[in-house]
Amino acid sequence: MPGMASAASKVEASAAGCPGAHAVAADDAARQAATAAVLCVVNGMRAPHRAPALRLSNPLTSAATSHSAEMVTRRYFSHVGLDGSGVRRRVARTGYILHSRGTLVDETIAWGTGAMGTPAQLVEAFMESPLHRRTVLDRRYRDVGVGLVLGAPESGVGGAATTLTLDFGRR
Repeated sequence: MPGMASAASKVEASAAGCPGAHAVAADDAARQAATAAVLCVVNGMRAPHRAPALRLSNPLTSAATSHSAEMVTRRYFSHVGLDGSGVRRRVARTGYILHSRGTLVDETIAWGTGAMGTPAQLVEAFMESPLHRRTVLDRRYRDVGVGLVLGAPESGVGGAATTLTLDFGRR
């Protein structure tokens, strides 16, 4: 498909300047490097669209990481938590939302195994989905939380796997 090749080549060009973008995270040190690579690739994708570079937000990262960890631990894959919470409620719990009316939040989720779980491949999955692409490139967002967790949100998955939640915000 032409759109897929286009997304792949654009992500590849963006990932070229991001250390660890093609590495499979197998331990905590590699997971931390992969987290930085995700932010680098996402910001590389935003730049040609005149979207400002996203700043890493500790509260958004806390919400995103908790959601990824819950999905891996409880073996499900959804924007809705098992307690019925959506992204806005999960982000509110962190204190990120100061004034409810003026705060924007959104979320993207992905997971992959082996080479499909690298930062570049996970961002490529976002860019191939029209809804996720729109969120990644949305100029309104200024902050992001990167919740990258080792493991798959499904049972019976062999080998290294990575689950990623990105929580976007502007307050």
